[in-house]
Amino acid sequence: MTVFYFARHGETDDNARLVFQGQGGRGLNARGRAQARRLAQRMQRARVSAVVASDLERAVETARFVSTACGVAATYDPDLREVDLGAWTGKSHEEIADLYPEEWSAWAAGLDVRRGGGETYAELAERVDRAVARACAMELRDPFLLVSHGGAIKSWVAKILGVSAEGLRALAGVGNAGITIVERDARGRVKLHAWNDTSHLEGLLVEEQTD
Repeated sequence: MTVFYFARHGETDDNARLVFQGQGGRGLNARGRAQARRLAQRMQRARVSAVVASDLERAVETARFVSTACGVAATYDPDLREVDLGAWTGKSHEEIADLYPEEWSAWAAGLDVRRGGGETYAELAERVDRAVARACAMELRDPFLLVSHGGAIKSWVAKILGVSAEGLRALAGVGNAGITIVERDARGRVKLHAWNDTSHLEGLLVEEQTD
């Protein structure tokens, strides 16, 4: 049996400005760094044995806080990246609604569209699932931490719960530095023990926004 944590990266300026980052974007802002420190403190108490993170800057920076606090190495897996948003990357909600009204309307209605020519949520979930399987195959000591992104975590959890990509809105979003706890057995069967736990972020919570 393997127990691991999934954590979203801390807040970035693009998060705060409602800009879709996808696989672009920059590192954490001041609030995001404070959130990452709180995450690191909680993971230190949990005695995580390893950190595996997306290789995007905001996830790398978040992982660095945890690895330093816990005295463990961080490794990086590109399959933990956020959804590829193609031409939507780096644009605000207002810009996308104006430039891509049909895609925007479809996405807003809950359809799993290939935004900006990028990935679907279903494709994203399969990609993240490969990263999870690789991390579990490493036989890391329980528990370990995966640092990823809001859309990536939510898509993967929807997959393991049997929720369709079009049903993602049935799940609450993942807050910056929020934690999800998962148990996985030797046959690859998973149990969700906690979803978007933000109890360590008192005073640092913001409205959830995912890509």
